[in-house]
Amino acid sequence: MPTAALPNERAIGALWRRIVAFLLDDIIVGVAGALLALPFFEILSRFGAWGRLVGFCVALPYFAILNSKIGNGQTVGKRWMRIQVVDGAGNTLPFLRSAARYAVLAIPYFLNGLVIPQASTPWAVTTAMSVIIFGVGGATVYLMLFNRRTRQGIHDLAVGSYVAVAGNNGPVSATSIWKPHWIILGTLLTALLAGGGIFANRLSQSGPFPELLEDIRMIESIDGVQSAGAQDLRSSTWGSGEVKKILVLNVFWTGKDADETAAADQIAKLIVRQDHQVENHDLLRIVLVRGYDLGIAHVSVTHSYQHTPAEWNARLFGPSQAIAAPTKL
Repeated sequence: MPTAALPNERAIGALWRRIVAFLLDDIIVGVAGALLALPFFEILSRFGAWGRLVGFCVALPYFAILNSKIGNGQTVGKRWMRIQVVDGAGNTLPFLRSAARYAVLAIPYFLNGLVIPQASTPWAVTTAMSVIIFGVGGATVYLMLFNRRTRQGIHDLAVGSYVAVAGNNGPVSATSIWKPHWIILGTLLTALLAGGGIFANRLSQSGPFPELLEDIRMIESIDGVQSAGAQDLRSSTWGSGEVKKILVLNVFWTGKDADETAAADQIAKLIVRQDHQVENHDLLRIVLVRGYDLGIAHVSVTHSYQHTPAEWNARLFGPSQAIAAPTKL
């Protein structure tokens, strides 16, 4: 009796193919996101941090559908690179498993660089974000680079998927992950979190940082401010030897373009009134950043308003008409 031919085993897709496929998919999704967002700048500029949730949802159908059975496990990039998302038996994934795979991969990506209030966000939230970004996202990058046996990231391990060479119908030819990888990842994550905590503690207790943190806290209490940052800078003019002290306040703002000058005045009034250290500076510069960040596409418009503390004080509190409106740089 003749024996049935065994299906050919699938080899794991080469890393370089996955990188090229990802770059192509990233361009496609980025262009699509930019075109979809183009007519809605004013609306999206008021979304603040929620803009990245919009980007997550825009990218979800592309990756979840095409990487599933519906799209034969291949995005445009994977089809071009002749690789395919499958399970251990070589079958393409149901849509829900593919969507879960996308979520585990995408959430660290969209959280990384998320603009949130620095002073009012609880430590537990920022720590949880760091664990997701570096623990899940960082582990995925590490495993895809160094786990040569399966090239599975955390998103693949979570749903039991592989990225294999397309064309065959057999099971995936892969051995188990080398166990020391988990020890290395655990050590790296522990060292990263411990080092970050020590650095943040020392930074908060040294130099002008406590005063700047208080300025940030006050600014972030203003309606329409998404996030703020402060820098105590020194600027010198070439050849003159003159050094100027500049307090720079970077503010991510979700208001309207017509209200920018009033917003700059409101921020300056709060700082001039509450932070007496500002009088020790030659300039107070307020940088308003307005725009949107979808993660897959972003646009921002930046305007700077600056005066000496005395000029700000005269403009905001004094009757003098000699001081013009803040210069938009």
